[in-house]
Amino acid sequence: MRKINIIWTIIALVAIVSTSCSDYKAKSVTLKSELDSLNYSFGYVNGKILKQYHLQNDSTGKGVKSLMKGIKAGLKEKEVSEDLRNVTEMGAMIGNQLKSNPDFYNDSTLKMDYKFLRQGLINGISGKALVLENDDARDYFNTTMEKVQAQNLEAKYKDNKESGIKFLEENAQKEGVITTASGLQYEVIKLGKGATPTSTDKVKVHYHGTLIDGTVFDSSIDRGQPTEFGVNQVIKGWTEGLQLMPVGSKFKFYIPQELAYGSQDHGTIKPFSTLVFEVELLAVVK
Repeated sequence: MRKINIIWTIIALVAIVSTSCSDYKAKSVTLKSELDSLNYSFGYVNGKILKQYHLQNDSTGKGVKSLMKGIKAGLKEKEVSEDLRNVTEMGAMIGNQLKSNPDFYNDSTLKMDYKFLRQGLINGISGKALVLENDDARDYFNTTMEKVQAQNLEAKYKDNKESGIKFLEENAQKEGVITTASGLQYEVIKLGKGATPTSTDKVKVHYHGTLIDGTVFDSSIDRGQPTEFGVNQVIKGWTEGLQLMPVGSKFKFYIPQELAYGSQDHGTIKPFSTLVFEVELLAVVK
């Protein structure tokens, strides 16, 4: 899973202002839960970003104050006065985003706590790692949110995953279907007599890919044009399966989701989809 891009314009939260906005000093806070740490680390990393790109010359601390005033104004949907433009205006934009989006990634169990987020932001801008180092804060936020996203996807696509497992269990009992140690299943339709490719080879193939319900999502056969690619440049199920095929062979692959695209969403191919391919190995390309 790719890393989460920690910037205000991508991830927004709702804030409940429960702390004084007159204190803009870096200080330590006690993080008693995962949610406390999530809020603090989110604020801290964003504070470092704001410092680097917008407040690098703020030696007096006025920029921090202006930013916080803007956030407060945005949270309360107030207009920013003319004498507080620039950094405050940016803060107001952040505040509006905080107000309009109540949870991390729309997960109602992950409410933001403005106290921790705000102090993390101030500490990040100050450059003082009083609670978490910069890398630790970033890694903690990424790891936690990736876990949350995975859990949400597991819940949303539970039926898809379970139907794939059931399909493979039943398919494994069919005559002619071979299951490898990884869980890949294949069936030999025609066995060729040519060379067998290695993981570093490039191959030329014809293929027809479907979901387990028969929905076609990709087919070089339908396009009437074979395709070429490196054996190690495709999903794991293909990389393993191609190395079982002598040139001239035609196999049918039954690829479990963990050897395909896993939790990724590829349009017709939804997360945790088991895939079926008929593959004809035409040549090892030199």
